[in-house]
Amino acid sequence: MMKAPTPHASPLTGTEPLDPLVPFLTATNWIRSANQCGVPILQIFEDEGIDTRELHPETAQIRLQTLRRIMTRCVEAARAGASSSYFPVVLGEGFAFEYLSDIETFITTSATLREATRALDWISALVSPYLRLTLSEHRDQARLVLDFSSAVPPATASAYIAEAVFATLLKFSRILLGGQALFGHVTFQHARHADATTCEAAFQIPVHFSEPINALWFERSLLDQPLRGAFPALHQEAARRVEERVAAQADAVLQVRSDAAAALVRQIEQLLLTRSHLLGQGIQALACEINIHARTLQRRLREVGESHSTILARVRYQLARNWLQDSRLSIELISERLGFTDRRSFTQAFARWSGLTPSQFRRQRA
Repeated sequence: MMKAPTPHASPLTGTEPLDPLVPFLTATNWIRSANQCGVPILQIFEDEGIDTRELHPETAQIRLQTLRRIMTRCVEAARAGASSSYFPVVLGEGFAFEYLSDIETFITTSATLREATRALDWISALVSPYLRLTLSEHRDQARLVLDFSSAVPPATASAYIAEAVFATLLKFSRILLGGQALFGHVTFQHARHADATTCEAAFQIPVHFSEPINALWFERSLLDQPLRGAFPALHQEAARRVEERVAAQADAVLQVRSDAAAALVRQIEQLLLTRSHLLGQGIQALACEINIHARTLQRRLREVGESHSTILARVRYQLARNWLQDSRLSIELISERLGFTDRRSFTQAFARWSGLTPSQFRRQRA
């Protein structure tokens, strides 16, 4: 387990890695749910290399693929122990905003369900950055659609996570509606499985499997139905505090990316200085050398006002100045080492950089 005040980014590429770190604010919820289902969660955490001494929910982070494996192992352990409870449903129904109480305050003091859905973006930013919930409306129906980010877990774990998310949504919808049934249904992309009946019983509305999208469908009119728990003053203050936290989180993400991009530029410069054969091979060869897609490399460099050509020019100029002071190296050889097609191209480039031709620069230094 790692603790970090800001989201993780790869120092090599400045991009999100394939196995990113994500917040683990729900650690205590996982422990409670595992105990309820008879799952040896402490053993699972230790097997996955999690330092349980650093499991403070406000600061703990976990690898996305580690979280996926934990989910799969918890489901399998509950089944092996013949638990009558289905772990994803227990996890979803037991979810609470213990360390993000302002979000819960905002939701539970909303005047309408539509107003409460404003929290969906906050939840994605602060709780689960690898998934996104969006509201869409069509005629007399509304739906909350669940999409996974580009770091999509394998299909099995996606199924469990989707079921846990919708168990949470249904729990809060019942709270907001004062126990009123949510007339609608749920669709899942994954196929029906051994625990489907338990899942359906917990949801208390029809569940359809092997559908095109993961979504909670309900009557559109419910979105604007007045809620009894409306409390405008508390609601507005909670919104202000959450927005401040989301803004701070966004600033932290930008800073991490900026720092990582600057480190990337320094790394590229050092790489070109020490492996001059890359100077004439283009951005594709450079991208392969640092294990990043060429388009991603171009985008990351643009974010800090850089480009492959400007970095290449700086490095070539630095190397040219060094090599021109060695009289044993011909200008033709230096031109070739720098990746120019001929001496004339090198001469024109060096004149742009220094105001002198290579020969004039060499005579001055001599």
